[in-house]
Amino acid sequence: MTSSQQRPPRRLRIGGDLPYFDSRHELRDYVQAFEGLGYDHLGFGEHVLPARAPNWPSDVSPCEPWHEAFTQAAFVAALTSRIEIAASVLLPLRSAGIAAKQAAEIDLFSEGRLRLSVSVGWNREEVRALGADPETRGRLIEEQVEVMRLLWTEPFVTYRGKLIEIVDVAVNPRPERPVPVWMGGGDFEGGGVPGPVVLDRMARIADGYKMFGPLMRDVDAGLDVIRRLRALVAEHGRDPGDFGIEARIPLQLLPEDAWIERLETWREAGATHITLSNRRGAGGAKAEIARLTRFRELTDGLW
Repeated sequence: MTSSQQRPPRRLRIGGDLPYFDSRHELRDYVQAFEGLGYDHLGFGEHVLPARAPNWPSDVSPCEPWHEAFTQAAFVAALTSRIEIAASVLLPLRSAGIAAKQAAEIDLFSEGRLRLSVSVGWNREEVRALGADPETRGRLIEEQVEVMRLLWTEPFVTYRGKLIEIVDVAVNPRPERPVPVWMGGGDFEGGGVPGPVVLDRMARIADGYKMFGPLMRDVDAGLDVIRRLRALVAEHGRDPGDFGIEARIPLQLLPEDAWIERLETWREAGATHITLSNRRGAGGAKAEIARLTRFRELTDGLW
């Protein structure tokens, strides 16, 4: 590609997390205010059967109001008309067929607004409780992503892998486009840094990378992950310019006068998306909406 043919710079997309509110009314008020402020994407993760474990982070409880990701995505889709729904799903906890069908439905009902981020899950007991083998979940997720993409694009699919076998089956109706599949990785003990195998998997098969929460506290480590990942994408013969990078800004932990600098740090590193991380929901929906309004005021014109 010559310099005259270079693609125009991609607009930096700014979104945020959906906090852990107990009240569905707070969830509704927050979601609608978030879209009204002009943000681009709203993200959330899940635990389906959170298992108490010694490696739970001290500032997060397994008793938080964790919602199942596809159900919450449907809720957000019904409340909004424009915003991208960035659902993070623990893929090995469900079959590839069920996940493909649920994602197709959400994407159709939301008119193409789903971005799916998948990971294997760090809580091994949760994985085991839902019938998956923690030892093979890495290999499983690769086959699951391949099967889902086939089900979204082919009228009937036969697939015989090492862990998945399906014969002449279909998802109907299919989404109008293959749903974007991003990947996350890392654990709390490792500071959110994905291991070499996970980084390579993302670079080979994902449409983008969604940064795990702990990395937002360690910018240098996050920058190193982005650099390594972009290099791996190129090594696999893919264009790093087509690969999405979602970094994070911890609004509750960072003073206001550092927000713009952090935004520019991630932009210069190649981030295409930035998520304002405020999962704790300190002060309730009104307080969080005020914080989002302030960020929008301070960064107006930068995205």
